[in-house]
Amino acid sequence: MFIGHYGVSLAAKRYSPRVSLGVLFLAVQFLDVLFSIFVLAGIEKMRIVHGFTAYNPYDLYWMPYSHSFVGALAWSAIAAIATLLIARRFSQRERSIAAIVLGAAVFSHFALDFVVHTPDLPLGLGLDSPKIGLGLWNHRGLTIAAELAVFIAGGLMYLRASRPRGRGAAAASAVFGAALLALTVGTSFQPDPPSGRAFAVRALLSYGILALIAGAIDRRRLPRAKL
Repeated sequence: MFIGHYGVSLAAKRYSPRVSLGVLFLAVQFLDVLFSIFVLAGIEKMRIVHGFTAYNPYDLYWMPYSHSFVGALAWSAIAAIATLLIARRFSQRERSIAAIVLGAAVFSHFALDFVVHTPDLPLGLGLDSPKIGLGLWNHRGLTIAAELAVFIAGGLMYLRASRPRGRGAAAASAVFGAALLALTVGTSFQPDPPSGRAFAVRALLSYGILALIAGAIDRRRLPRAKL
């Protein structure tokens, strides 16, 4: 899953309005950010195998530190603790909620990956750890439908919880949403990257650019008053 992860970040904004949407965009992709860095460092491994699944060519055969169940829990806890330490300008209640939301956002990546990945998500860190995954990537149409469902549901929650500052902000939100929808449909049809390292570089650039745009869009919106 790629764009579908952002549905979680859009929904999460409703529960912690002071957390930037850009930060939430990074949180839901944090495990993939780590994976990309670990691939570039030679710590985790992947292969590009054309036709490996109907949706993408990624043979993700070694990623215990970023994508194991244990690893996901650990990184989620680290994100929550870091939020408690860093978000000093928030009230105590806001800081606690933000920590829960960001920790949950990080872990949501593993939960959604479980649905789409082939059985390549290890439970633990060892070589003999069992691996899980329901394999929705073997069905392109169903994967795209699942991505769209999660993203649209989160997007509707975000739109109901915020309002644009003006027409320009409304237009920017609409264009960004349309671009993400197009990416959802088009991602599985793009050419295979030449290598795992090339994939990692492209992924890091994508996550960074989308987070920057999301943060800019979010600054031009205001939370709606709760009824």
